[in-house]
Amino acid sequence: MTASSSTLAQRFQLAAWLASCLCALVLSGCGVPDLATQYGRQQSTGMMASVNGTDLLAELFTKAGHKTYFRRTLVTDELSSADVIIWFPNDYSAPTDEVCEWFDGWLAAVPGRTVVYVGRDYDAAPVYWKTMMARGPKDKRNEYQELLEQAERRDRLFAKLKEVRDDCPLLTLKHGDTKKIDALQGEWAEGIDASKCDIQVGTTVTGFRVAEGSLLRSGDVEIVGHYSHDHWDESQIILIANGSFLLNLPLVNHEHCKLAGKLIEAVGPPGRVVFLESGPGGPPVDPPYSSNSLWTLFSAWPLGPILLQLAVMGIIFCFARWPIFGRPQQPAAESLSDFGKHVDAVGRLLARTRKREFAVQQVPQAQQSPSPSATLTPVQPFSPTTPSSTPPASAPGV
Repeated sequence: MTASSSTLAQRFQLAAWLASCLCALVLSGCGVPDLATQYGRQQSTGMMASVNGTDLLAELFTKAGHKTYFRRTLVTDELSSADVIIWFPNDYSAPTDEVCEWFDGWLAAVPGRTVVYVGRDYDAAPVYWKTMMARGPKDKRNEYQELLEQAERRDRLFAKLKEVRDDCPLLTLKHGDTKKIDALQGEWAEGIDASKCDIQVGTTVTGFRVAEGSLLRSGDVEIVGHYSHDHWDESQIILIANGSFLLNLPLVNHEHCKLAGKLIEAVGPPGRVVFLESGPGGPPVDPPYSSNSLWTLFSAWPLGPILLQLAVMGIIFCFARWPIFGRPQQPAAESLSDFGKHVDAVGRLLARTRKREFAVQQVPQAQQSPSPSATLTPVQPFSPTTPSSTPPASAPGV
């Protein structure tokens, strides 16, 4: 094993340990009925991660050196710098022709790009409630049994709400009975203990392009396929049957974490990885641009005219309150002979000492000191026309 592969393996082990710890906290909880089950999405900050989410898989890619992003629309300009798009559609049907055409053009535009498509044929909520029935408190098993039945009914109902489309220009879906995989073959099967995995497959996903071989299969059941095309120029699409080993809850299993590491190795060197989130019908393709600028509020009725009037009133208030209008005025000069200012200055100096006793001691001293009027002798005005009442003394010897 080379140094680089050894470092990568250490990253996978660290990320796998982190994923196991986070999911173990979920499994060791109280099994509250409001379990987060949103499929194929990253949970918002401060909220419980969904058992069907992609938070931990994104963390594994981040630990491997990739930069991960989350998007809900296919915008050509925004995704032009992406190297990998990982798509967990919350849709039991095959993608629309418009979406397939966009992916075909995106793969052909730049060499070495990768699209990872993960089928919807899996729900982790029933697995969670089965685990809680086995490990949770015995007095709540009836409640867990009821929640398990609700989750299974909901999963079957969502799959039948609309007509399922089985094929598209990129792939085809083959429906069958769900069964647990107990044996693995293919390139990814190396180093994986199938007996410790919990992979379930009912619907397989195969491509119409040139097949490079099954990366992971169980007999005739293809779990992960690798496809390319002549005009894609070294780009590829990886089709995965479902997220039974990639979503948050399945990543508790250490063998599943190793399979996630196989996927990370298959997409190539570290780059920009985009997790695409979408509901039924697929993601919007190049939707009309909508500006999020605050200036767009002025064009909305009736908010626009109201904001315009408030803006005009604000401008008038600013001009009336702060600018100086008219001729400049000379402020009155401050008197330099005001003895009261001296008293104020002394008071401020005493206040800065923050010693009340010292300030009180200065008051008697100031009262005992002679005032300037008592120590200064008044000066008589000089008048040259007034004769002196005292005759001048005679000079000696006169």
